[in-house]
Amino acid sequence: MFWKRLGSPESDETPAAVTEKPSPEKPSPEQPAPVELAPPEPWDPALPVAKLPVENGGQRPLELVLEPYCWSEWLEPGAKVTVVTVGKADTERPWSGTTVPDEPFELQYYADQLVLWPYGDLVLIVDADGNELYRFS
Repeated sequence: MFWKRLGSPESDETPAAVTEKPSPEKPSPEQPAPVELAPPEPWDPALPVAKLPVENGGQRPLELVLEPYCWSEWLEPGAKVTVVTVGKADTERPWSGTTVPDEPFELQYYADQLVLWPYGDLVLIVDADGNELYRFS
């Protein structure tokens, strides 16, 4: 979670003049049109799926780091997410990167940090209600 948005060097020197906001119906050249995201594609239910629930049972924020994606998010005390990894179908080893086919995750714990290596082709972060938060492939 980013707590502060960093500004550009120009904006720090002098405050910008107040200008009239462009109409939402017609984007101006300075304001690009909003991007409409398509809903994520569902994965084949025949593929092997592994789920790892993660809960911060401590009293301080816990950083969840997902490798090799260089992604991290701070989980507040009591926060729960599930990391889902989808492997390859019809193979002896559905989880790439492991020495044993039944190991879809590798976990490393440090003080206030949990580093997770999911070994699937598709990785999802899902909240406690089952809503997809992030998707990596």
